[in-house]
Amino acid sequence: MAQKLPIVLIHGFPLDGAIWLAQAEALRAVGYNVLTPSLPGFGTTPPWAHDQGTIEDYAQEIYRLIAQAGGQAIVGGFSMGGYVVMALLREHPAAVRGAMLFNTRPEADTPEVRAARQKMIQQVQQEGTAAICAAMADKLLSPKSSPALRQQVRNLMAVQSPAGVIAALQAMAHRQDSTPLLPTLTIPVLLVVGDHDTITPPAVALNMHNHMPHAMLVQVANAGHLTMMEQPAAVTQAITTFLATL
Repeated sequence: MAQKLPIVLIHGFPLDGAIWLAQAEALRAVGYNVLTPSLPGFGTTPPWAHDQGTIEDYAQEIYRLIAQAGGQAIVGGFSMGGYVVMALLREHPAAVRGAMLFNTRPEADTPEVRAARQKMIQQVQQEGTAAICAAMADKLLSPKSSPALRQQVRNLMAVQSPAGVIAALQAMAHRQDSTPLLPTLTIPVLLVVGDHDTITPPAVALNMHNHMPHAMLVQVANAGHLTMMEQPAAVTQAITTFLATL
């Protein structure tokens, strides 16, 4: 029996690897080596020593992790993590056997979004990470999400380091457009989106799918942006079904 490739799951902003807990437990139970790293400045990972980094720098961190795990992996990324997966596919395509893109978009930031990120940077510099938690939690979840989950997400954001949050905002604001990459991908791809996602709505995932007709597209019911926490079983099922096609 062929050995299963490791699975690397990359978190979004401003969160850490803990968002994948349900999926990691389920996949480990059926024999997968699942890695849920926290990017620099998130979780228990120290921030970069330098002030600024790029999405490609995050991708390099993931590439090093894959190299240590055997050189090739199935890689998934949520939102900002999706930007990292797309950068990894540009920089180190041979390292990725299959890609999973959760609630993300290929385009670069518009000037308006870039300005909003700059405003958020100023908020965090002045008031710390807690300043952005309440508003972000409401955007990440659907209106039907439970108060307990909402609080859990706020708590998860509140413990992230200001340095990590600021570096990520700068990296996202200056990332390149990955749209030209999509039609060139020949590996299996999974696209997942929540039906109530207002940050990267289903139309964004559908547009990505139009660039990659071979990709598997799953829309998760009763979920906002943070699908893997809001509907963990449905997301795990989508991943499991995708893995069976590899």
